[in-house]
Amino acid sequence: MNQSPTSLAAQERIQSCQRFLRVMTGIILGAFAIIILMTTVSAGPLVQTSGKVLYYVIVLAAFSSLGVWLYRVWMEKQTGR
Repeated sequence: MNQSPTSLAAQERIQSCQRFLRVMTGIILGAFAIIILMTTVSAGPLVQTSGKVLYYVIVLAAFSSLGVWLYRVWMEKQTGR
């Protein structure tokens, strides 16, 4: 059964959202791992500054993931999936 071009475009956008969410999950997990490794080795000023930066990376990734997830859910409802 052939799908309309609009439906195919919507499916491609949903797949792009899924890829973005996977990348953001990897960034969040990687940042957590780096923070744990750095603070295990040292607690100096460089580690504290790097930890704060990574913390904000995690927060930004979480909020952007939430926004993309909401958009993906909205797209799925629009296409009837």
